[in-house]
Amino acid sequence: MDNKFPDQLYPHLYLDGPPEEEAKHNYGGWGSYERVRTVGAGPCDAEQPWSPPVFEPQHDVNSEEWLPVKPAVAPLMPPYEDAKVPSIDLPDPMNFPDHMHYFYQHYFMDAFSTMGHLLQDDFTFQRKAPKDVLSMRWSRDFINGLKYKRCEYANFSKKIRRMHHLLRDIVSDVPPSLLSSLLYEELTTQRERLQFSAENTGGTLGFVPLRDNQSSRVASLIYPRGVGMDKVFFHKVVQHFNDDKPPSFVLQPQPSVFYLKGSIRQISPGKMEEEGHVAVRSDYLCGVWVLGSRTKPRLVEVIETKDPFSCVTGSPHMPNEFVVVNERGAAYLWTVRRGLQKFREESSNLYFNAKSSWRWCEFSSHPRVMVYADRTGAELTDIRCHENTHTLFRIGKTPGCVSGERVIIAKYLSKSHAHHHLINTQYSTYIMDERVPSVPMLKWNHMMEAPPTFACDLPGQTPSQTCKLLLGSQRTQEIMLLQYTGGREHACQTQGPIQRLFNPKECLSHLNLQLPHKKHIAQKRLNVPVSGQDTFTTSWMVLDAIA
Repeated sequence: MDNKFPDQLYPHLYLDGPPEEEAKHNYGGWGSYERVRTVGAGPCDAEQPWSPPVFEPQHDVNSEEWLPVKPAVAPLMPPYEDAKVPSIDLPDPMNFPDHMHYFYQHYFMDAFSTMGHLLQDDFTFQRKAPKDVLSMRWSRDFINGLKYKRCEYANFSKKIRRMHHLLRDIVSDVPPSLLSSLLYEELTTQRERLQFSAENTGGTLGFVPLRDNQSSRVASLIYPRGVGMDKVFFHKVVQHFNDDKPPSFVLQPQPSVFYLKGSIRQISPGKMEEEGHVAVRSDYLCGVWVLGSRTKPRLVEVIETKDPFSCVTGSPHMPNEFVVVNERGAAYLWTVRRGLQKFREESSNLYFNAKSSWRWCEFSSHPRVMVYADRTGAELTDIRCHENTHTLFRIGKTPGCVSGERVIIAKYLSKSHAHHHLINTQYSTYIMDERVPSVPMLKWNHMMEAPPTFACDLPGQTPSQTCKLLLGSQRTQEIMLLQYTGGREHACQTQGPIQRLFNPKECLSHLNLQLPHKKHIAQKRLNVPVSGQDTFTTSWMVLDAIA
């Protein structure tokens, strides 16, 4: 247990609320010294000469030495033949005239069916029309004339203009003005949803170790598949270690497949011992499976809700406990085979109205103290006493926040430090210590193009090594590596600048393509927004949305 705390932290000028002025020569957080402290300075004895103070920055440019090796790009699964690659282009809300034209041309029965049935006895396209029926031969000639390059509108302008003024408001089932406004609103919503999807926060990929030895490791790769991303696969992987070669992976031929009634949104493994539980979340269902090194995965329990789930998190303390929260703001402690225990419910956002139904829950260093977060901040909640809550992070009150900042994802860094929590916003990354709420131990400007929706940590193998954090975005496929030390006897300190790692589409040059003429197909596939990432001791992996 990491109960020790640094004797001295880096000094900082703490302001209450967002800063009103921005510092000059500060590009993405770089170019400013920020916090520094003196090391080994002070008055000395008379027998020893006075030594000048030595300043140590909190953001150190030195880091671990990284040696280039041969990339270990190992596709674990063959391409899924029936997968549909969605378009990577974002819809433009201003293109609604083209969409309306497509709708009128290809779905004319939906657009004009009502008025068509009302006027079918009074209009005809036949050559010989009855006495009381209006012939539409001129309209047919006008439509046929559009195939030629002459100016047909000039020849039929009078009749077309009269018919347009007569029927423009009634010929369509939905008035064009209303249809255009609704279509523009829908295209805008689709663009925002594709740019950032809160439903997939947390990631749909898991790599759970089952058995380790000196030369190999047996693990279970958990991932979604299918056109609707509604099938969860449990695939055993054997990872071999070689001193002079990159690690190699061997998959067992047949995975275990389970079907869920809905798209898979998140995969969260719990504490692993001889057996471990893994939770899988869809919109209205959450299921728990038991994994073992010698047994096949088996479904243990499923819960259902009327309100969409937004989070499920496995406990790092107990092997059969999870915490779930829905978009209505109700949070539950889920003990497998024992049911749900509600410990908190919020009808609105914590600190101000962020107009978001996203909620998140994580565990803390104590198995009965939970982190409850939304877009405005995060609070520590002791479920043994409903009134015992403390602010861990708050937009506008935590030093370093900027105007318009929102919480994107929160994660308990149980592997790196018992009291540290990661808070990601669309601008920055914070390391919070639950023993000192609202005071960031570290703060980075991650400088990512899209908000980081996935996060995982890798602790150092030795005390001299750094703790590593991987941040991943969904649509842009960015992967950032952050490194830091401290939090126990010494204050937290970053090691080196933020490093950008290869994303899936940039790894195409390292793949051995057997059919060069299919390279564009692989490139299109690898450009699809990712659905999750995971890390383990020797390498990392990213899974695309249609794997």
